[in-house]
Amino acid sequence: MTATPPTVGSHPIVFTEMVQFGGAERSALALARWLHQRNLPCHIVLYADHINIAQFAKYPLPVVVLSASGARRRIRALRRYFKSLPANSPHPLVSGYQPALHSTLAGLRGFHTLMHDTPSLFGDAATRSLPHSLRIALYNRIIAHGLSCGGNTIVTSEYLRSQCLHDFHIEAHIARMGGLSTLNSLFRIRPVQPGQTLRLLSVCRIESNKRIDWILHSLAVLQATTPPLSQWTDWRLDLAGSGPQLAPLSQLAAQLGLADRVHFHGFVPDNDLQSLYDQAHLFLMPAIQGYGIPAIEALQRGIPVLLHRDSGVSDILLETPWATVFTGGSDHMTSALASAIDGVLDGRHHTSPLPNLPTEDDWAEQIARLCAWV
Repeated sequence: MTATPPTVGSHPIVFTEMVQFGGAERSALALARWLHQRNLPCHIVLYADHINIAQFAKYPLPVVVLSASGARRRIRALRRYFKSLPANSPHPLVSGYQPALHSTLAGLRGFHTLMHDTPSLFGDAATRSLPHSLRIALYNRIIAHGLSCGGNTIVTSEYLRSQCLHDFHIEAHIARMGGLSTLNSLFRIRPVQPGQTLRLLSVCRIESNKRIDWILHSLAVLQATTPPLSQWTDWRLDLAGSGPQLAPLSQLAAQLGLADRVHFHGFVPDNDLQSLYDQAHLFLMPAIQGYGIPAIEALQRGIPVLLHRDSGVSDILLETPWATVFTGGSDHMTSALASAIDGVLDGRHHTSPLPNLPTEDDWAEQIARLCAWV
């Protein structure tokens, strides 16, 4: 537990482990900040905090670390913790699939759930072994019981809502996660000036579901066309983020002859990341994922985006020239990327207003109301 223990009546947000600062962790901080600004205490409950989540908060954030290893010990620790709280304590909000499973097995009832990912996003179902598939089917049945015991299930996209209905037989509420807290502070039109380098940007954890290899192969194809992309415009790609695919993708960029134009930055601190955003003209996000907050943050800065329909955030970006949304496999990305680059170079999106984009505060208020915390 942190030096600042949670106060009586504090609103619990439950994780299992935090091993990297990603979308789920960021959403918890956005909610905690919104609650703190309204003098509503909250705290994080988890088994292991490898990132020291409190360091990312600009306000006191109590973190209860249950320090248990092994699923059975962890579930018992979770049960003991919530039994130790007063009976009228706020119902917890659990963040993700595994926390929902553990909370159900721990006997918690009436908890609310942020379902960031469902089993369809855990990898290719066709390659799962039979025991793995049966285990997921069992987990889904257990989670379905917990989700049906009084709390609300909350997702960010139509896709996740349909998956919750399929996997858990639950009608989930959609609350679309936002980006920057204020919409206008960083927005600016950013045309590519004559003689200026076209700056492409991707910000994500470098892992297979982000499809960075699709970006590299598409750029290689465009470089091999007649005329090559570099004759349309000088260009470079900046990739911010670390992850298990960083080294293999760096090697792929070299094999494709793109090493002088593709720059892997690894983990980038916030100030340096802001500099990359400031220089960018087009944001690339072909990932398969439950949502995709970086696309919203790019748009709020005035950067058009290229994304796949497999990103949940595409739900709200289908009817705007600020976004190029494509479907299909990697072979479909090349033409979509060429079209998006053409749009940036001729500035066609500049004549249209940004789509209506949610903010972190919009989202946090929805969550707090769905949890009956306000």
